[in-house]
Amino acid sequence: MDTDVPYMLSVTNLHKILDKMQRAGVPENFNRDFLKDLGFASSGDRPFVKLLKYLGFLDASGRPTGVYRDFMDHTKAKKVLAARIPIAFDDLYLSDRQAQNLSVEALKGWFKSKTGAGDAVAQKVASTFKSLAQYADFSGAPSPTPPPTAQPPSDPPPEPQDEIPALKAKPALMTETGLGFVYRIEIHLPDTQNVETFRAIFKALREELL
Repeated sequence: MDTDVPYMLSVTNLHKILDKMQRAGVPENFNRDFLKDLGFASSGDRPFVKLLKYLGFLDASGRPTGVYRDFMDHTKAKKVLAARIPIAFDDLYLSDRQAQNLSVEALKGWFKSKTGAGDAVAQKVASTFKSLAQYADFSGAPSPTPPPTAQPPSDPPPEPQDEIPALKAKPALMTETGLGFVYRIEIHLPDTQNVETFRAIFKALREELL
């Protein structure tokens, strides 16, 4: 967030200017002259141009951006503003994801600490932010959520063990004399002293091979 935060000398006309913008056409350049054409010639209203640039409604030269044109649609204008406020005041929203609900006094303390401004300026910055937030429509806007924590891969389930161990055959290298395959049979014998178990294993082996 740029710590040179623009502010209105008085927020009395702030909502009125925002309303009037939606009823007027999109100017080639939004400057003090156009602000006067909207009916706001007071010196206290002049910082509004800089405020629009800070919010991304105007580019550095004062030309309206796509955000400005989206704001012209009165059915979604307040939601457009609600989407731009956390972007312009990203550091504030990093400290409190519901910063729009903070009191002017709490905002004053935060802006004073962040910008190094005195009480009078911090008060005006806080009042300007609060007035913008009160005009915007934050309903239905999802709160940022932290990315999901990566879960360590779980161990693969153990292979089912039969009563009689499975016979595993691994192909060996090709013989020198032909195109056949040679298989090596591996038998994993259980740790038991029961002779009948071994007989069953070898009987199964013979049946598999024959």
